[in-house]
Amino acid sequence: MSARVSTATHLRYATGFIALGLHDDARAELAAVAPNDQETLPVLTLRAHVCAELEDWPTAAALGESLCQRAPANAGHWIQWAYAVRRHTGIPAAREILLTALGLHPQESILHFNLACYDAQLGNLPAARAHLRNACALDGACREMALADSDLESLKAWVSAGMPAD
Repeated sequence: MSARVSTATHLRYATGFIALGLHDDARAELAAVAPNDQETLPVLTLRAHVCAELEDWPTAAALGESLCQRAPANAGHWIQWAYAVRRHTGIPAAREILLTALGLHPQESILHFNLACYDAQLGNLPAARAHLRNACALDGACREMALADSDLESLKAWVSAGMPAD
């Protein structure tokens, strides 16, 4: 007779597999969660993470949208959703997600930072600079991140110069 494994145990195992880089094993562990717990936020959150790691962008995007609808107060869900949409659909759609998130989380530096990246990639350099200024004002570490992020290549000289006014 086999004992039923609790959802908490499946989540713990899946988290361990993720830490080891064993994403297929983590996905299998999450699939073994009891049917009535499959739609809980912890399970969906881990599943979205695993799908992103496996580059299953359509599923990661769908899960991200579901997470944002169910828990909009979690800025991380918006970031994860936008990233998956960027990979699956493209930057313009991901940018729209982050603009919505910014309305809910105006003090979240990484939202401003990611919007700077997206605007820079789209060639919207004034908007990219404005978002990057906001990100750096909220978190000084964003300046160093900007210098290292290839999405912001077009702004590196400006960042290196101290982000002077336009």
